[in-house]
Order: sequence, then C-alpha cells, then structure tokens
Amino acid sequence: MSWGMPLLAALLIGLTLGLFGSGGSILTVPVLIFLLDMPEKLAISTALGIVALISLGAVTPYLWRRQVAGKLLAQLAGPGIMGAAAGGYASQWLPALLQLFVLAALMLIASLNMWRSQPLQVRLQQQWQVMLTGTALGLITGLIGVGGGFLLVPLLLAISDLPSQRVVATSLALVFLQSCSGFISMWWSQPLLRPDLSLVGSFGLIGVVGSLFGLLALQYLPQQKFRRGFALFLPVLALALVLQHWH
Repeated sequence: MSWGMPLLAALLIGLTLGLFGSGGSILTVPVLIFLLDMPEKLAISTALGIVALISLGAVTPYLWRRQVAGKLLAQLAGPGIMGAAAGGYASQWLPALLQLFVLAALMLIASLNMWRSQPLQVRLQQQWQVMLTGTALGLITGLIGVGGGFLLVPLLLAISDLPSQRVVATSLALVFLQSCSGFISMWWSQPLLRPDLSLVGSFGLIGVVGSLFGLLALQYLPQQKFRRGFALFLPVLALALVLQHWH
C-alpha cells in the first residue's frame, strides 16, 4: 500500500490539532485501521505514540510564548499520568470491540462539542472532583489511544479563568504527558502490541508539521466553519469504525 494517503492523513490530524487545539488526535486510531489495515489493539498502542509526538510539537510554540499554565498543569498532570498508565495496562483485558464502541461514543461527544460555538463546560466544586475527573480522562487516553483534548478543554475552563489560548496550551501539555504515560505502560505490559517506532516517528513528524501549519492558518481561515465541517464528519467516521469490525 502507498504511504501517500496515510501520511496525508497524519498531516490532516496535525492540522486539525493546530487549528482547534483539540479533536485531531481522535482521528489517529481510525486512520491506522482504515488506511494501514492495522488490528484494532495495535492501532491503539501505535496511536498513543503518534499523539504524544504530535501534541509535543503542537505545544512547543505555546511553551516558547510561556502560555502553559504551570500550576494548573501540575494540579492535573499526576492524576492524568496515573490514569493513563492504568488504562494502558488494563486495556489488555478489554475486547477490541468494546474499545471501538467507547472510541465511537467519544467521537460523537467530540462532534457535539465542536458544533457548539462555545465548548461544553462542567461544574466541579471540590478538589477531589477535579482529581477524579483528571484521572478518568487519563484512563480513557490509555484505554483507547486518544489524547482527550476535547474533554480536557471543558475541564480546564471549569476550574480556571484562563483565556482560551492558555487553556489550549495547557490541554496540549496534558495530552502529551498522558499519551506518553499510556504508551509506556502499554509498551511494557503488552509486548505483542509494541508498535513500529519508525511508523510512529514518521506519522508523528508529519503531524507536527501539520499542527504548525494549523497554528499559522488560524488567522486566515474561518475556524467556525471548519469546526462544524469536522463535527459533521466525526459521526460518519464513528459509524464506519464500528461497522468495519464485522467486515
């Protein structure tokens, strides 16, 4: 199979992440399954490595401008990392079909969130609620190989009064940490699912280029129209992802 389409898809994943600050990484597992005919569980472990690289590239300009909220990152990094490590380890006992159903459900949630003018927000009053939610989001990352930025952004909005750029920056930093944790956990606990690191690297680097293009294009493109187009595409992809399991 030609690598043209998969690498173009990696560019699109990064571009989406750069434009919207979230949502792009949810495409990684479907891309690996549909375009590389990769088994579901291997696609999830591979996606964690790819998402880690892309999110690192995407957050770097924000780090350079010192827009990552250090205190907020420190508050959520621990629970997220532990949750992702637990999810990566526990994923070996989940049937692939269940993982796909969870991913499809999250794609529908992401679609609804991206259709709205403002992201959905949650209400968390107590510190333990914040920690528990952070752990749960990390667990999801480890279980199904998504960065979870579309879930982290509402959480960060709920517990801070940061401007949107700093929320996106902090979310990307958390996605990087959680994806790394899930990838390492899965690498050591499931040797048969260790991905091809050259594939992870090539996808990741192309995705980083896409994310930087996305950041540059922010001021020129009608972001709301692109968000809604992406929101309409996600349910179709979610349905195709579940149906292909029986193909």
